[in-house]
Amino acid sequence: MTPSPSKPLMITIPVSPFCELARWTLDRLGVPYVEHGHVPMFHLLATRMHHGGAVVPVLDTGAGSLTDARQVLDHYDQRAPEALRLFPADPTEQAEARQLFDRFFDHLAVAVRAWAYAYMLPDRTSTSRVWCVGVPMFEQVAVRAIFPLVAGAVHRELHLGPGSIAEQEPVIEAIFGDVDARLADGRRYLVGDRLTAADMAFASLAAPAVIPPEYGGPMPTVDELPATMRAEVERLRSRPAGQFLLRLYREDR
Repeated sequence: MTPSPSKPLMITIPVSPFCELARWTLDRLGVPYVEHGHVPMFHLLATRMHHGGAVVPVLDTGAGSLTDARQVLDHYDQRAPEALRLFPADPTEQAEARQLFDRFFDHLAVAVRAWAYAYMLPDRTSTSRVWCVGVPMFEQVAVRAIFPLVAGAVHRELHLGPGSIAEQEPVIEAIFGDVDARLADGRRYLVGDRLTAADMAFASLAAPAVIPPEYGGPMPTVDELPATMRAEVERLRSRPAGQFLLRLYREDR
């Protein structure tokens, strides 16, 4: 499908938190788009057809391609009316929001993705169910038939190993702790008095660790999670940062 100027085409892995951040951005800024979802690894042909690589999302605007969620947010935020912009106009607040956004994007998201997949890849039933939502029928059939091959490719791509959960937990814990501390003064948002890109990045990129019901893509239910992961999700949900994330999804997503 060829994108039109009014409806850019976004190639996604629907479960991906990076794709969720791009979806939330476009929805928040009122940008219409068409989403084509794919199973991990099956997405590669589609992204390369639209001048991307292994990273999702790839958003083909018709005039060019934006090849990750940060590019999507920056591109459309710079073109949005000032009242809708996701980075504050105030230079101090803008710098603060950007610093938080980059930390969530570059560190929290990577840790949460590895942590979640280290738990979920051994669960063929739940993982394949989530991967098959919103993707072509051929991919649904194929991934169920060759799940070990796809799971193995994802395992290698993310450099997962026996210690991956333990390696990522301190990163998640430190960032949740910093968000807890920031919220301790009773503020409703991380920077300023309205939703910014920093809030959206934290909520979407940490979502697999908290499982908000309003998540814009497929996700396992809490009951589907392995027992140890479920206990960790419940613990993170109970923290101020987890409660904040759930509220953002209820009220702002």
